[in-house]
Amino acid sequence: MADVGAHERELAMEALDAHRRDGRLERGEHASRCAAASRATTRAELEALFRDLPEPHPAYPSAARAVPAPRPEPVGAPAAPDLPELVGPAGAAIARHAGLISLLTPAVAAVLFALSGGRFPWVFVLVPVVLATVAYISYRHQQ
Repeated sequence: MADVGAHERELAMEALDAHRRDGRLERGEHASRCAAASRATTRAELEALFRDLPEPHPAYPSAARAVPAPRPEPVGAPAAPDLPELVGPAGAAIARHAGLISLLTPAVAAVLFALSGGRFPWVFVLVPVVLATVAYISYRHQQ
């Protein structure tokens, strides 16, 4: 019993579309079979959709081509760094203090504006930028 992927499901739905165009399937039956094809996890489930239909049936790729062989790791090669582990602690700290950062950002912008003598009002643009960045990092960290 071979497992199927998205490509095999698409091939089955294309064959069902051909049967619909040729008038062998009514709209409701076509929709029902396409829904079943989209949920299928094995080749047998897909083949069952075509038992009472003549050709065309989907031309599935061979099992040998469907699953690529894993590439061997070179001996002595360093392991690839796991990037989420590298940035995880910073994301966790930002997510933990998101409320405080959001609260202090407008105050810091006001202080910078006052210290500049009112010459740089663009510092207030930093407020939504910082808040959006903190919100994005907090969201990504929660996933």
